[in-house]
Amino acid sequence: MLLMTLIIVAVLVVGLILMGTEQVHHINRATVAMVCGVIAWVIYMLNAGDFVPLMHAADYQDFLSGADSTSDSLKHFVAERVVIKYIGEACSVILFLIATNTIVEVMHNNGVFDALIDWLRMRNSRLFLWVISLLTFAISANVDNLTTVVLMMSIISQIVRNHYQRVIYACTIMVSACLGGCFTAIGDMTSVMLWVRGAITPSAYAAGLFLPAFASLCVFNLLIGMKLHGRVEIFSALSRFDGDDSYLSAWQKITLLILGIVGLWFIPSFHYITKLPPFLGSLSVLALIWAVEGLFNLERNGNVLFVQRHYLRNTEFIGMRLILYFIGISLALGALAESGALDFVGNWLENNIDNVYIYGAAVGLLSSIADNVPMMMMGMNLFQVDTVAGSTSEFVQNGIYWQLLSFCCACGSSLLFVGSMAGQAVLEVESIRFKWYIRHHLWRAFVAWIVGLGVFWLIH
Repeated sequence: MLLMTLIIVAVLVVGLILMGTEQVHHINRATVAMVCGVIAWVIYMLNAGDFVPLMHAADYQDFLSGADSTSDSLKHFVAERVVIKYIGEACSVILFLIATNTIVEVMHNNGVFDALIDWLRMRNSRLFLWVISLLTFAISANVDNLTTVVLMMSIISQIVRNHYQRVIYACTIMVSACLGGCFTAIGDMTSVMLWVRGAITPSAYAAGLFLPAFASLCVFNLLIGMKLHGRVEIFSALSRFDGDDSYLSAWQKITLLILGIVGLWFIPSFHYITKLPPFLGSLSVLALIWAVEGLFNLERNGNVLFVQRHYLRNTEFIGMRLILYFIGISLALGALAESGALDFVGNWLENNIDNVYIYGAAVGLLSSIADNVPMMMMGMNLFQVDTVAGSTSEFVQNGIYWQLLSFCCACGSSLLFVGSMAGQAVLEVESIRFKWYIRHHLWRAFVAWIVGLGVFWLIH
């Protein structure tokens, strides 16, 4: 069993290395994640006779209902009771992200955000930095990081003409999106995972992480602002899509915007009232917005021009890749967790280190060179949510560990572009050189992280 566990670990390590070096070999991380997920479960199945009694002894006996254990019964148990658990968790997060992503697409393709392009055409470079950063921070708190980054990159590409300035603002957007996404339960797939698993509740989670995230944002902006001088070089004319079908009336755009914002913030309330999975709330909000949008566009429905916006094509490709990547990573980490390796590491950490700040910092640093999603999953599976009534441990629901884990993964993934899909998107869109980012932005992001950790420690 130990040999098979080590092989699963080796498969995952090789996969993480390949995902972190995507810019070198040009094999996208979704491919690597899916291959790792399949291989890990095949290896697990080959040794299911040892893994299942270790992790699911009582459940397996219940599954057998008195019958003798056989090779086929083991395989059926793994397929029907073990693998399906991780597929279900992954699908809950994916459906949530699909719905929220599509809500933003519907608003964007109806011109709801076009007013931002006019409003953001300002000349003061440092003021523009703060405005674009705070706007990204706010949007990312409601929508996942990748969607926010694609949206904001689409906006600044129509405003900023100078490539050097646009690169600086793009780096700021990436960091702001990671920080904004980490302090709400609906802002990032990592925080959605915590919410789905029951480790956090939206209100307590946001209250515990807003100040550290905002402090890190302010520090990073102050440091990055030192590189900006003079005025923003903007395009003299707007380059957006001008088809007759792209504009609703002002009141219709405002209606869609209000429905989108209120709907997204209604999702936690929907879950609290009904106890149904969060993705059902997001799907209901999407259905409402789609219905209203359909009524507003009755005369234009079916027009081919309506699906030609650049943003829509970008998010469809990146979104599908993200979905496949997330499924692959969930399966690979699931196999690792079912082998007992993460339980062993978690017990060792509690017995020998017993400091959640060290755990969080370690996961954050790993997130900078691997990816924040698998690192977050590993951190979540190292320890179980403490459900003992009256417990004061760091692992209870809304405990320090879960909040610290999310914050460190967000900051860690901002240190290097390889740490998140949002960073990869910025790198590809603006053709930013990896060495340039390390030289000019790594230390600034690190200082911002340290300041945020200090604020987190003070308020907790």
